[in-house]
Amino acid sequence: MQTDGLPSPEFGGTLHRYLALDALRGAAAFAVLFYHLRHLKMPDGSASTWHAFDSGYLAVDLFFVLSGFVISHAYEKKLRASLSWSAFMIARFLRLQPVIAIGTLAGFAFALSQRLVGLESAPGLFAIATSLPANLLMLPNVLVSWGIFLFNPPAWSLFYELAANAVYAFGIRKHASELGEAETAKRTDRALTAICFAGLAGLTASIVLVGNLDKGVVLDDWPVALARITFSFALGLLLHRSRRRWMPRVPRLPMPWLMLACLLLLAPQLNGASRGGYDLLFVLLLSPALVMLTSVTQPTSRQESAAKWLGMISYPLYAVHVPIKHVVETGLTLGFRSLGLTPPSFAMLLIVTACSAVAAAWLIGAVVDPALRRWLSAQISPLLAKPPPTLPQHHSRGT
Repeated sequence: MQTDGLPSPEFGGTLHRYLALDALRGAAAFAVLFYHLRHLKMPDGSASTWHAFDSGYLAVDLFFVLSGFVISHAYEKKLRASLSWSAFMIARFLRLQPVIAIGTLAGFAFALSQRLVGLESAPGLFAIATSLPANLLMLPNVLVSWGIFLFNPPAWSLFYELAANAVYAFGIRKHASELGEAETAKRTDRALTAICFAGLAGLTASIVLVGNLDKGVVLDDWPVALARITFSFALGLLLHRSRRRWMPRVPRLPMPWLMLACLLLLAPQLNGASRGGYDLLFVLLLSPALVMLTSVTQPTSRQESAAKWLGMISYPLYAVHVPIKHVVETGLTLGFRSLGLTPPSFAMLLIVTACSAVAAAWLIGAVVDPALRRWLSAQISPLLAKPPPTLPQHHSRGT
């Protein structure tokens, strides 16, 4: 999900920043937020029937395309030169883990409090105890098949994204010095094209067998999740690698139009065959089209601050909104009841939850995450530093 297009500071360098892609990522994150807020728990225990952004789960596929595009932009030359696979993966982990850890710990605190007060909906202690270490490491808890990321379900997509990053970097490093640059590029493009077709086959099978692509949260969803990351991440890589061929021919549209288009495309409420058909259409055509159109768009000076803000809060918003939703929908209702007040309406729950999620995302993105990453980098950098060569010791008789 993290696609800011900038190289990690530990590797230095300056790259062109796709500010409009940052804004696109932020708009899609808001669609995911309201997609999950459709199911706010009402004071009587029932789920709301509000419909908005019913196609919001497809934002994940858009995130995968964005990730492939920007990872190629930020890291491919470095990987071909001297950046090792392990250093790349540590950089990616440091970029993703602190924020997801905040969401995971918030979800853990909520789940544990539920268990301690004896709520019926609380997960068991085994699930809680085994999920915490795995989820903090961004790994699924396969022992809890119904909730592999128990405390923060959206983290499933970040696990698959990190896995895709690992495979990509391994492939680039493996062939970095074996062949000439031109031959390596051709082979890489052919491999990525083949991977895209494999992902397409998986997506088509998923639509036929399941009916939609809203899968990934539980262990049994892995075939659909694998097809989604395989196709969209590889396509994002290909789009960046071929950008010189298509960018000059793509029309330049105003950034606000593209943000509105993104929200509208993630809004449709569909059922049956039309649901599956739209999912496939979005992943195959609409999602990459959004990335292509937005990548050539340059925000105006007045739009730059908005684009930067959307980019800054997008990942924290995605990573913490579900635990915040659970805390607000439960805590606000219990608080009103304890004070003898009328339980909050759906509108109040929606407003408070959305505002709380955005405020938390802003705080994390602007203050907490940068500080955590600086601290983690300071702890890990000495471990990555190569020790100075040891000079042989010469011993003489008589000394």
